[in-house]
Amino acid sequence: GQQNIEDILYGADFVAAVNACQEFDIPIFLGDEYAQETKRRLSEQFLNWKAYSPAPLMKSIYANMAYTEDKQKARINILQTFVEDPQKLAPIVFTSSPPFLLASALAFFNNGAIAYDGSAISNTVETIISIIVSYLASSLLFNTVIAERDEILAASTVQASSILHSLKDNKSIRKRWRFTVMQEMENPVTNTPSKSDSLPLFTLKRPLIRGGTRNLNLFEPRWLKMIDQVTKEKNTLDAKTFGCVRCTNKFYSAVSVNGKEGRYADIIFEKVGSLAKIKELKEGKRPVSGDRKLSVSIEGGDSFAVDESSLSVSDGGYMVATNVLPVDDGEFYNIPPGREKKSESVRMVVVVGLLHGNGVVDLLSKS
Repeated sequence: GQQNIEDILYGADFVAAVNACQEFDIPIFLGDEYAQETKRRLSEQFLNWKAYSPAPLMKSIYANMAYTEDKQKARINILQTFVEDPQKLAPIVFTSSPPFLLASALAFFNNGAIAYDGSAISNTVETIISIIVSYLASSLLFNTVIAERDEILAASTVQASSILHSLKDNKSIRKRWRFTVMQEMENPVTNTPSKSDSLPLFTLKRPLIRGGTRNLNLFEPRWLKMIDQVTKEKNTLDAKTFGCVRCTNKFYSAVSVNGKEGRYADIIFEKVGSLAKIKELKEGKRPVSGDRKLSVSIEGGDSFAVDESSLSVSDGGYMVATNVLPVDDGEFYNIPPGREKKSESVRMVVVVGLLHGNGVVDLLSKS
């Protein structure tokens, strides 16, 4: 299921990190924003005059040039990196070539205009204006695409550290498994009922509170199978329940499972969750593919704590807990004597783009 980094032109450092994490069983955190979010921020800052401030760009250039013995150990020498590995210049060359060629073409035609009508002063003014506009545009791109993104990456790193501490403090659980990506007909609901005390677990980004309602739009085969299994085993709608736990980190990657398309799942979730009672269930189909989907309305119920030793994965690819303990709402699970874990420091490897390295390090050193 691992990719050969020698066959990858760009992003080989990220693929190498993913492969190493899977090999050595290390949690993976994806802390960058989506490209759509970067475009949205750029469009929002377009009319904000403060976003054109050249101060952050000049400060960054000065910091990269003004090396001291202490800072040199902690900072990345970008120019030296380009010299040692010229291939890292390729993305910059590819993205900057079109505007550079356009500017060169305009300069060529402008020179011709000077020789023809002698309007040297006018063209000098145009050149100065072009330089100023380019400088301000560079400042906008640096402030939005580099500096603000540095803050996002640093904040994600701090959040990842907090999640790792919750694992060490025994407040969260990490589960890894592999499952096949199959259609419903390839893995029908079994006629054999599951254990009466088993509880299927569904992961949510936000915790489900008692009395709170949530609408779920499910289309993944494993979740369809989970709902089918829950509804098959219960006669009345009010009795159809499953568990909801807050997922603090999840990572999926494509792998081969017994010769079939599958996924590698690495999930971290909080031990304390809430029962989810199914209030309404509607069958439907996805617009383009026509595949089956379910619209499920749920209501939060009693809180429970998952016993990690009783956690398993069903044939359908979702987690099942065979032993859950009741807890009061909003309280942490009381760790049994002898199973406490002392909080320790965590060691992390942060993989970012070359232009983000120094900014992220500076922000983390201040946090």
